[in-house]
Amino acid sequence: MARSERTARGGQGTSATVRRRIRRGKPGPPPTYDPAAVGRVARCVDILGVELLGAHFDRADDDPLPREAVGEQTPDIGISVEWSIDDDQALLGCALTFGTVFEGRPPYTLVARFRLLYSVKSEERLRRSDIEQFAHWNAVFNAWPYWREYLASTLNRAQLPRFVAPVMRVPMPDAQAPS
Repeated sequence: MARSERTARGGQGTSATVRRRIRRGKPGPPPTYDPAAVGRVARCVDILGVELLGAHFDRADDDPLPREAVGEQTPDIGISVEWSIDDDQALLGCALTFGTVFEGRPPYTLVARFRLLYSVKSEERLRRSDIEQFAHWNAVFNAWPYWREYLASTLNRAQLPRFVAPVMRVPMPDAQAPS
């Protein structure tokens, strides 16, 4: 029971309560893609679920009568990644926030936050740097279709110009040139 606190309540029908300390990732840009590090975590996790935690949509043109044309400006997509793992390393959670980013005055703002839960089964303790790699690359890859669906359906409901969000691409390791 190293590193976690476990307490039991006395009496008949004793139930154990587990208190887990949580390790968290740091905010910031994604680390340079390391397929070996991502793979070390991906081999020992199973995805338990993807949950929508929150979403927000707002458009600049919100008067009763339309006052301005939205135009065909396509946004960039911003991504924020957070992760936590319990001290027993049995449960990994990633919270990913996706949002539209425009240059200048945005015609609309669309943000959605998803939680991905993974069960972890590993004989060895996972390294923090490997989890960071996994959260920024694999978890984002897992959540991307949910974001794309939310983005497309919201734009459709708002009758805004549609666009196809790009495919989430994982960088390819440098290939050796044939000799």
